[in-house]
Amino acid sequence: MDNDRNTTEKAARRFSLRWQLAIGMASGFFVIFIIFALIVTSLVEKYYGNPPDAMIFWLWAIVIIGGFAIFMFAFLLTRLILRPVTSIESTIEAFEDDPMTDVRVSEVGANDEFSDLTQILNRTIDRLQGLIGAQQQFVSDVSHELRTPVAIVKGHMELLNRWGKDDPEVLDDSIKSSLAEVQRMETLINEMLNLTRAEQIPIENIKEITDVGGTVHRVYDNFKLIHPEFIFTLDDDLSQQAEVKIRQDHMEQILIILADNAVKYSLDRREIHFALSQTANRVEIGVQDFGEGLSAKDSQRVFDRFYRVDKARSRAKGGNGLGLSIAQRLVEAYGGEIALESAEGSGSIFTIHLPLYHEDENENTGN
Repeated sequence: MDNDRNTTEKAARRFSLRWQLAIGMASGFFVIFIIFALIVTSLVEKYYGNPPDAMIFWLWAIVIIGGFAIFMFAFLLTRLILRPVTSIESTIEAFEDDPMTDVRVSEVGANDEFSDLTQILNRTIDRLQGLIGAQQQFVSDVSHELRTPVAIVKGHMELLNRWGKDDPEVLDDSIKSSLAEVQRMETLINEMLNLTRAEQIPIENIKEITDVGGTVHRVYDNFKLIHPEFIFTLDDDLSQQAEVKIRQDHMEQILIILADNAVKYSLDRREIHFALSQTANRVEIGVQDFGEGLSAKDSQRVFDRFYRVDKARSRAKGGNGLGLSIAQRLVEAYGGEIALESAEGSGSIFTIHLPLYHEDENENTGN
């Protein structure tokens, strides 16, 4: 009943607005017609004396018929003008009923303010749906991935509650295991938040320009410092400074994920190789290890969220299966690509391609 009443009220408001605009437009033209008729009549009287009744009749007939024609034209023109507004209203109503609706505002042919408004509204709906989808995915992933650590903590707490707290060894083991699981949950949630943010980067709003060469050298030096047991090498073939439109912390995060992954899955040959090169339009960054490597099947899925080649091995090394997903989402969010070449027992090479930033891009944007 309420929905029917709301629909009726909205229709009445639309009809009222349409009539108001039509009457307003028609009244203006009608007044002009009357003024025109009065001017013609006065001129005829001035130069020819009193005009015949037939002439006056037809003159006013033309005014009345013309006024009616103008009113109908104004009414139809008003409907045409309000058509985009009706489309916008129906789209917003559909979005209210179902936030994931495929309904969009119809594109108008004219390149005017309504066209701009339509594009902005459709982009806004796309953005909102992306955020809603990310939120739903986040909730689903949290509920799925936290089930195991919560069950482990619960098991230890139940053990202590029954009799374990009286045994110092069992008590110590349960506390350590529970703390480890809590730490893993915290890490998992932080990584999931990073992944969600990476999927929602509005690149059109990014203004920061990052020196790729300097960032790679910084990450390279940091890993040499914190992993002295590894041999790190860097081939820098950049002929000039390579700049990319990307936040520096995101660039560092991508490199840290790849370098950390290389360290984790290295075997006896503890070497990590970085490489830098560029073409006319893009910069290429490579991170290579000589460790376990991946099969062709695993290589195809390694960027999937929560995918782990060996869950037990990954968990032992602190992996949640999210790092490479975050790296891929970040690279793609900035218009780049990330590729993997790997062979079992020979190691892996991750290669990043990012579009170079040119000064004329900023000038074109400003214009």
